Amino acid sequence: MKDVLPEIPVFEGLNRQQIDELSSWLQRREYAEGQPIIKEGDPPDGLYVLAKGTVEVIKDTPSCTLTIAELQAPSVFGEMGLLNAEEERSAGVRAKTQVIAGFLPAKVFAAKLAADNLAALHTAVNLGRIASQRLRSTTRKLATLSEEFTRHIHAESLGIEGRKQ
Repeated sequence: MKDVLPEIPVFEGLNRQQIDELSSWLQRREYAEGQPIIKEGDPPDGLYVLAKGTVEVIKDTPSCTLTIAELQAPSVFGEMGLLNAEEERSAGVRAKTQVIAGFLPAKVFAAKLAADNLAALHTAVNLGRIASQRLRSTTRKLATLSEEFTRHIHAESLGIEGRKQ
């Protein structure tokens, strides 16, 4: 697990000692292909460090289950729950392949932050930066979809208007 941490942007800026320390906070977990890792709506309990394998981020809708993203190792997921433990999980995550992950319990991370631990503080700043980048990307996608939807509705209304005349 220790070897993949420096490759993940969330742990950028940590020195070797801090990487070793953070690695000691992680609990090794393994998941079989298709196995749920996070269930949408569950209370957040921590961050997952994806060391091996691929996962799908999924969102249930009234008509289907959408795959929102696919993440490959090395990566992290569950970061929103680590930053905001008051909100339930907004999406689910399931193993697309066999997965090996490190689990960082939210309680451990919160205790390290409260103790002004530098590894935890660097990680929190990086999580905030990455969350901001993801929000910007989501905002751009939403704007594009909204624009496309508006053009579609406008074109449809012109077609309807044309038939009435």
